[in-house]
Amino acid sequence: MTVRRRGPRPVLRRLRLRFLPVPSQAAGLAVLVGVLAAALGSVPLMIGSATEGAWQRERARHAESEIGATFFSSSTPGDAEPAAARVPNAAGLDDAVLAAATEIGLPEPVSLVRLRDPLFVTTPSGPARIRYVSRTGAERNVDVVAGEPGVLAPTRLVELTGIGPGGTLLGEAGSGAVAELAVTGIYTDIAAPVPRYWAGLDNLFIPPPDPGNNEPEYPTVALLASQEDVLDLAVAVDQDVELEWYLPLPPGVGVDEARVRVEQVERLQADLVVPRSAAVRITNLFEFERPAPRSVLPQALERVDETVALLAPPVRAVGLGAGAAALVLVGAWAGQRARRREDELLSLLARGLPPHRAGGQAVREALLPALTGLAVGGVTGWVLVRAFGPAPALPDGTVPAVLVVVGLAGLAALLTVGAVTTALVARADSLGRRPDALFTRIPWLAVTTAVTVVTAVPVLTGEADGGGIDLLQLVLPLLVTAVVAGAVTALLPRLIGRAPLHRLPPATFLALSRVLTGRAASRLVIITTALALGLIAYSGALADSTERTIAAKQSVGTGSDVVVPLLRQTTETGPQPPGTTVVGVGTRAELSPGERPTDVLVVRPDELAAITRWTPAFADRSFEELMAALADHEGSAVPVVLAGAADDDVGDELVLRFGRVYAIQLEVVGRADAFPGQPTRAPMVVADWDRFTAAIEPTGREVDTVLDRQLWSRGDADPVLAALTTEGFAYDLDQVRTSGDFAARPEFGAQSWSFGYLRAIALAAGLLGLTGVAMHALAQQRRRTVAALLLTRMGLTRRASDTAAGLEIGLLTVVAALVAVAVALPASVLVLRLLDPVPALRPDALFAVPWGSIVTVLGGVVLGTVGGAVLVGRSARRATGGQVMRDAT
Repeated sequence: MTVRRRGPRPVLRRLRLRFLPVPSQAAGLAVLVGVLAAALGSVPLMIGSATEGAWQRERARHAESEIGATFFSSSTPGDAEPAAARVPNAAGLDDAVLAAATEIGLPEPVSLVRLRDPLFVTTPSGPARIRYVSRTGAERNVDVVAGEPGVLAPTRLVELTGIGPGGTLLGEAGSGAVAELAVTGIYTDIAAPVPRYWAGLDNLFIPPPDPGNNEPEYPTVALLASQEDVLDLAVAVDQDVELEWYLPLPPGVGVDEARVRVEQVERLQADLVVPRSAAVRITNLFEFERPAPRSVLPQALERVDETVALLAPPVRAVGLGAGAAALVLVGAWAGQRARRREDELLSLLARGLPPHRAGGQAVREALLPALTGLAVGGVTGWVLVRAFGPAPALPDGTVPAVLVVVGLAGLAALLTVGAVTTALVARADSLGRRPDALFTRIPWLAVTTAVTVVTAVPVLTGEADGGGIDLLQLVLPLLVTAVVAGAVTALLPRLIGRAPLHRLPPATFLALSRVLTGRAASRLVIITTALALGLIAYSGALADSTERTIAAKQSVGTGSDVVVPLLRQTTETGPQPPGTTVVGVGTRAELSPGERPTDVLVVRPDELAAITRWTPAFADRSFEELMAALADHEGSAVPVVLAGAADDDVGDELVLRFGRVYAIQLEVVGRADAFPGQPTRAPMVVADWDRFTAAIEPTGREVDTVLDRQLWSRGDADPVLAALTTEGFAYDLDQVRTSGDFAARPEFGAQSWSFGYLRAIALAAGLLGLTGVAMHALAQQRRRTVAALLLTRMGLTRRASDTAAGLEIGLLTVVAALVAVAVALPASVLVLRLLDPVPALRPDALFAVPWGSIVTVLGGVVLGTVGGAVLVGRSARRATGGQVMRDAT
């Protein structure tokens, strides 16, 4: 007697048959849903990554003392009472600020108090300037080499006066009052660059230059004391004090914490002006300035928001477009599933199965593959964005948003499967009706051509505005690709059909015949594959062209890596730092004929070549040839290179006027579309320094009255500024510009990251397109099984059959690739001008051939063809003759 055991295996088998009847089909759905989840989920991921990336870039651009918040106040001179009566209240104001900060959750600020004016002490080498200062934790942030904390003097003061621990100095204030300064310890001098704790307080240790006078520089030293000592000394010499409260931004904080810090600082500022508060009482009664914050953090976050605002629309459009394409493929999968199981569905329909029940069954069977695809796609998108996105960190709200988007993507996929299956089952018993009859009657090529023309007209006529990303104009190259691919597929049968195909080898004849007989399928495959591969070439062109344009505009916008505006000086300076050049800049000139406003750049040609970054697209001559033309000119007029004016617009003999006072004769010895240091799109003349100076001197004017001087240098800014300070140059620190600052503009970052994201989506689309070609070939092979068996019986060898399959796939992919590369790249030039991130600055957007993308397309074609041919060959060899004939009957 046989006992039938019921165990877990039958239950699991029934569950598997109920939810996963055909694993091979389920795998395809899981892949498509994974692509859908990755495409849609990557949108909030990319926006979040760009937010953090823009924040990290902004923080790196600013010093810690600038990105943190510093509140300033001081006791100000008043009519009612002397400083000695007001200064003791500084301790109460300090306590009020510290208490207000801690009450709202801020860390206790670093408090600083110092005398408003320095004291002077006599040394054997002359007077020295003393800054008497107190700062929270100062004694822990210096290296005390002798004595003990109390009043700490630097080793520089020991060298000047010979003082040691226990010694006393006599410091004289500007009022004439003299105070005794008792020193208890000695600390090692603070040198540039100052440590992080002393950031922003360089003037305590490094004497700033005094431009505009002939007074000698006084050595500057800082005596570090307690707050009580500083206030007592201020009372003794009847001098006002300055107060600072510094709130450093902790290292490693994200953009969310930075926004919280801005809100806390604003709240602290509001609390410090609340009526009847301790801080307001002191500031009102004792003539103290109300504590006011200074920080670049709000402006940095505004630049972050601007970058995200520019980046979000194209990223959303690309992600939604990719998601829509993946959803269409999910619908195509559902249709293919229904067709492959047509006999089963018709049988169930005959037994009374309602169409909506068939749709529900399809949704049930798609549930597990969809969940698997959602999990894999979501994780894949998260990993890829963290690995290759602008920043690995993400804001707090990103992950919940991704989960919502991925969940909606899964719901949309299941609804699509159910809707497509229900529609196909409902039409299955309608004899003579073609489900796709409506779509075949629509002239898709004509409609697409009309849309392409309407989109291209404003681009070709110049009516479209530049400087932004218009989504419809952004897809113009893809529309052109679709139109050309449609036209090629329409003409291809006519061209090949006239050829004597019967003379070709069997494999070639069979491949061409299959392409010609399957017009609709072949046409669809070529168009979709051309779009997928064209997107790779197009996105690569945009990304590479953007990088080239940014580099060119960076060179033009700053001139060199570091640009330091020099101030006029009456004191002597040391030698110019090596590896730098000084140029003259003028923006108030007029060029005749035409009387057009003109910028002026006066250079030393022999020094400029090693300093600036030249782009060959700026001119049809090399930079060395242009500089040689300036240096070797022998005419009487001043030789210049004219940048930014058309050749037929301006002649070679010009007059440069500075107001109505005097003019200089110029001779154009070279032309360029743009030149490093050109501030606007207005023309600019680049002249030799010696020849320009010689032309100015007869007018009785000095060059410095006409031009502003700038020092250009390659490399980092800090060594250059330190060298200028050492050599006694006076410069405007707030106006120092670097190429890094220029490249960090929100327009550049947003466009560069957007096109990088587009390139990633394009690679996924290309992979799907080539996979679709292979799936099309497999489907065709299943349909041709009987025909393939008959051809084998008629003498067609297996090798010839495999070759025919490979040639068919290769013909489809090669035609698609040729259309993609030949059309998408030239068409991308049409929209490149519209994508100029800073159209107000020369040069115009520069095109770059995306060789990497072209190689990727060609490699994908080869791999897709070989892989598809292998899959088709394996599928053909699995079908046995007897089984095929039984299935056919």
